[in-house]
Amino acid sequence: MGSRGEVRLVDVAIIFVASAVLAACSCGAKSGDPVHIDDEPSCFELSDGQCVEETFANPPVLEPDANGVHQLYLDATEVTFNDQRHCVRTYNGAYGGPTIDTPARDGAAREVRIDMGNRLVGHDFRSLLGNGCTCTDSSGVECVPEHVHNGCADVTEDCTCLDDEGAECEEMFDFNVTNLHAHGSHVRPDYARGGEACAPENANGVNYACRECGDETCDGDTSDDTCFHGDNVLNAIHPLEGARYRWDIDEDGTHHTGLQWYHPHIHGTTAIQVGAGAAGAWIVRGELDELDGIRTARERVIVFSTPSVLSEGFVPLADGEECTSQTVTFNDFNTLGSTTAPQMNIVNGLRQPRMITAPEQVERWRIVHAGFLDEVWLGLFRGTDADCSDYSTADEDTLALTQIGRDGLILPQTFESPYFFLAPGYRFEAMLGGEGELADGETWCLVSARFLQEVDDDAGAFEQQPMAPNVAPTPDQIFAQFDNDGDVVLILNVTDSAGAPTETKLPDYAAVAALGPDLNLDGVDIDQYCADAAAVSDPEDLDQAAVLQVGFVTGDEDDPCDCAAYNVNCNNFETTDRSVYPVDRDMMLDAVEHWRVRASVDGHPFHIHINPFIVCPTDNPFDPLPFPHWRDTYLVNLDREIDLIVKNKSYTGPFVFHCHKLTHEDHGMMEVVRVCDPDTDPTCGDYDWRACADGDLQCLKALASTDCALSTVNQLEAAACQQVLGGPLGICGPLACADDPDCEPDEACEDNVCTPTCLDDIDCALQDRCDNGVCLPAPCPGGCPPGQSCEHGVCL
Repeated sequence: MGSRGEVRLVDVAIIFVASAVLAACSCGAKSGDPVHIDDEPSCFELSDGQCVEETFANPPVLEPDANGVHQLYLDATEVTFNDQRHCVRTYNGAYGGPTIDTPARDGAAREVRIDMGNRLVGHDFRSLLGNGCTCTDSSGVECVPEHVHNGCADVTEDCTCLDDEGAECEEMFDFNVTNLHAHGSHVRPDYARGGEACAPENANGVNYACRECGDETCDGDTSDDTCFHGDNVLNAIHPLEGARYRWDIDEDGTHHTGLQWYHPHIHGTTAIQVGAGAAGAWIVRGELDELDGIRTARERVIVFSTPSVLSEGFVPLADGEECTSQTVTFNDFNTLGSTTAPQMNIVNGLRQPRMITAPEQVERWRIVHAGFLDEVWLGLFRGTDADCSDYSTADEDTLALTQIGRDGLILPQTFESPYFFLAPGYRFEAMLGGEGELADGETWCLVSARFLQEVDDDAGAFEQQPMAPNVAPTPDQIFAQFDNDGDVVLILNVTDSAGAPTETKLPDYAAVAALGPDLNLDGVDIDQYCADAAAVSDPEDLDQAAVLQVGFVTGDEDDPCDCAAYNVNCNNFETTDRSVYPVDRDMMLDAVEHWRVRASVDGHPFHIHINPFIVCPTDNPFDPLPFPHWRDTYLVNLDREIDLIVKNKSYTGPFVFHCHKLTHEDHGMMEVVRVCDPDTDPTCGDYDWRACADGDLQCLKALASTDCALSTVNQLEAAACQQVLGGPLGICGPLACADDPDCEPDEACEDNVCTPTCLDDIDCALQDRCDNGVCLPAPCPGGCPPGQSCEHGVCL
């Protein structure tokens, strides 16, 4: 492996994606426009004499129709990666969706209208464990099981689903069901206010019939159940059906300006669909876009994605096989999480596209990590030839980018660094170029160091593992990772033949920061909120707490705390009893709350819908912003803990938070939360994050496990839980025990948990009553009238 400043040879083999082709030609003298030679593609002459085509292009903009509606649909689409034909579920016929570009507000509040159609045909039931599933009723007729994305679809109670080996399918979902999430939006989480949402049936190839099932209502109006969806991810769009969305982004004030994105968010199928390219940028414009230095900058929209198409990846279509809803190749969930199936770096559907820019051109780069699992480092390094066949990471050969926004929110101050880090769901907005930068003849290579890829640790690089590390890498180790394990993602050629730059002066960064959202909440300085949050040590004093876990142990051992493999606070989204816990926690309307988020075993990007959060300052080298700032996705890593400040602004209703490693989310690392108004809703507060239903011992055990994780440092194994809770075998739970003598006299040892002798009168003999966990005599004084008996001290 090379040293900090050493040049490294890299493989930049051309890979064709869909119909895009990287082309080159020879041409004559330099000019301000691309050169055309007969019928050859246009090309730009570089300083070394070769002439190349600019193959990078921003994703196409999805223009609204005559009614102001964006027509978006999901369908089976054929694409080509590395000379392999694949069939993927993606938007509007291309790998990577079109950009939704919302103009700046000009008076009236903006409504972003989208008709989302699902053109997939038929069901595709599959297990997250890797098998296809066949569902039939007792008569052998194909059926839809009641628990799988049933929504308004016809379901069959008598429905059995068996895998390819004849065993009952577990963790099974319908991969052809979808929906739509406005990632980064601040809108109503369920339905837009009132309004008709019908559309002509069979529009855009699908059925948009009005909602007719369930008891949902719009804005309290029981006469109208045909409203538009807001950012509703708890709905399901079945094959050949559609749903209408209206994102009222200015309902409670002008929406924040920046780069958002959209993607499917149907539980159990999110990763498989996003991994197939079903994702697109959503730009919300505002005053920032009109500032000098930004208004006329060259804007680049970079959608970074990571399909699993390299060795041991998805199996391509066979020769002559047609791409249909039944021949989708991105269809094996196990492939998504396999460390032996490395993912390929793709930008806007292309492998290593080429950008052309003029000297001193001011460039504005908007980058969204639309991948489903891996984190990456990205750095911009000087290429030693025009094709980035090698590059140097020496200090003088590193081009820093100036960050002006993260996660679609303007930063309160700019931050410049020689590399940056992206976890799934992150958005990164930065400036580069300007006077004295980007000279004619330079080539810059955007290089990734894949966070999950293993490297030769004997060579001195930061040792990578198939999970986030708990030891911070040094800058030298990060650069060694670029040297040893780097992959060129994008090529930037600077040439006079690109013509005159559109802008050469960078913006006034103080003016940029002044447009950011306020960091002071309800008149209290954010530094005070962060100081108060850091001082909290007792889990019972936390407003909200979330421990994102992949169990406490790995391998074949059972988790001693009985935590599901993928969970939040020891509870799995899929297995939670929704008749008892319809939501997992309540949050008070317009309250400012302190969240403490922890990660066990792996690093987890925490993402919450509807309301962004303020990150208190950290020294995390993965996200080294040393000042409070707004985000909606943040990797909890290393020290395994972060304090966040959230204001539950304006909107009530249910939505979710989850790990944005989408395979983790699909496995159940997600919660349903609710913002409610205690002044109008008498049930508001019933679902506190520490509340357990009467008699739910497993909930008490999970709560004790969560307290354990929140009370320890670097909790990576069950041993930490043993140290805190004690008890034989390290079993997590209130007063862990091995047998009855380990418990108090009024308790019994059940499932290694000391539980009261009784929880209710029914646990006691008829002449006794349950009093604080103990059965005590409760005779009926004077006996009972004829025909009645004394039961637990009451004549019945």
